[in-house]
Amino acid sequence: MDGFKNVEIKNFRGIEHLTIDDFSRVNVFIGQNGSGKSSVLEALLMIAGMSNPELPRNINILRSKGASGKFLDVRYFFHNLALLNPPEISAKQTTGAKRHIALKMPIEFIEHNEIDPNQIAQIQRSDSMVQVNQVEMDFDITENDDVKQYKSTLSFNQQGLLKERTIADGYQEKLYASLIPANIPTGNYTSDLSELIKRKMKHLVVDRLALFDKRITAIEVLSDGVFVGIEGVPELLPVTMHGDGMFRYLMIVAASANPISDVVLIDEIENGLHYSVYKNLWEAIFALSTTINKQIFVTTHSKETLFRLSEMLEEHKEYQDALRLYTIEKTKREGHQAYKYTYEGLAEACKNNVELRSIVL
Repeated sequence: MDGFKNVEIKNFRGIEHLTIDDFSRVNVFIGQNGSGKSSVLEALLMIAGMSNPELPRNINILRSKGASGKFLDVRYFFHNLALLNPPEISAKQTTGAKRHIALKMPIEFIEHNEIDPNQIAQIQRSDSMVQVNQVEMDFDITENDDVKQYKSTLSFNQQGLLKERTIADGYQEKLYASLIPANIPTGNYTSDLSELIKRKMKHLVVDRLALFDKRITAIEVLSDGVFVGIEGVPELLPVTMHGDGMFRYLMIVAASANPISDVVLIDEIENGLHYSVYKNLWEAIFALSTTINKQIFVTTHSKETLFRLSEMLEEHKEYQDALRLYTIEKTKREGHQAYKYTYEGLAEACKNNVELRSIVL
C-alpha cells in the first residue's frame, strides 16, 4: 500500500497547526462542523499532487460546488488570509519517503513608504498596499536521506485569468490520489469505470452494486453516459435514473476499486445515502481497499454511520486492524488536536452510546 503514515498541517485554511499520526488502511475523521475535517482531506490531496500548481484552484472549485474558480481564490488556503504565512503540509509515506509542500503567493508592495516593517507579518489580502499575481508551490521529497527540491508556478493577470504555467522540471509523480467531494453531482466515476472495464475488473463494481440493489446485473460506460442493467428490464438504463443515493454509492465504489489511484479521499460519506446501505458500503470500502491495496480517508457527521461501521467490523474481524478513527477538535488551550481510536474504542463507544464526534476541552 502506497499511502501516508502521518501528516502535519500548518497555516492551512482554518487550521493553524495539526499533526495526525499512525494512519492505517481506512481512516475516518469525525468532529463538529468547522472542525477542519474537510481541510484535512484537502491537505492530503495537496501533498499527494504537490507538483500541480492548478490543484489549489481545482480544490476550491470543488469546495464551492463549481462557483468562481478564480486563481486569486487560492488566498483562501492561507490561515486568517495572512499571505506572508505560507500554508505548509508535511507527510511521511508508507514507503518511507517524506514529502513537504509550501504554498506561496508572492506579494508586490505597491505603496512601499506606507508600510511599517513591524506590521509586515500581519498583511492580508484585503490590504490596498499589496498586489498578488502569482501562485508558487515549493515542494521537496526525501528518499534515503536524499532531498530533492522543486517549484511549480502559476502567473495570472489582474482579472485573475491564467497567464503562464510552469511545471517543476525533472519531477515525476508516483503517488496518485482522488477526491470524492461532499456535493453529490461531482466525481470522476466515468473515468474510474472506464479504467475498470479496460482492465476487466468491472465485476468488482457490479458485485457491490448488487448489495445496494439486488436487481442490478451489469454496468456499462457508453458514449452518452453510464448505464446499468436491471433484472427484468429489456434495455440498459441511465444510472442517473436511480437517484442521488445510487449515484453516490457508485462513485465511492468505483473510486475504491480503481487500481490507478493509491489514495481515495471521501468527504461526508453519508451524503445522499439511506442509512440501510451504510453497512454494505463500509464493507465495500474495506474489501476493495484490501483487494486493490490502497488507502482510504473518510469524513462523516453521522452517528448512524459509525454504528454501522462498528457492526460491519464486528462481523468482519479481518478488517478490524485496518481502521483508524480520529476526532478532530479545535481546543481552547492547544488549538487543533486529533484524538485517535482503533476498532476497540469505536466498538466500546457504540456499545455505551458514547459521543465520539466532539470532545469538549
